[in-house]
Amino acid sequence: MPDTLFEVTCKQCGRILATVERIRDPEIAILEDHLRTCGEPLGEAPLLGEIMGRVRVASVERARSSVR
Repeated sequence: MPDTLFEVTCKQCGRILATVERIRDPEIAILEDHLRTCGEPLGEAPLLGEIMGRVRVASVERARSSVR
């Protein structure tokens, strides 16, 4: 299991939208839904670059469990 996750934050409002190992279609749909209600409107079928340009992606360490 990878130790790194990606935290996706809306640039407009600062809300954390997802913390995931990979950004896949379901996560992109979540981003698109949020962006439609926050800031400038998106077109009917926005390009991935338009969506990703409105969010900030940062790598974060996965919390390690102390239970073994």
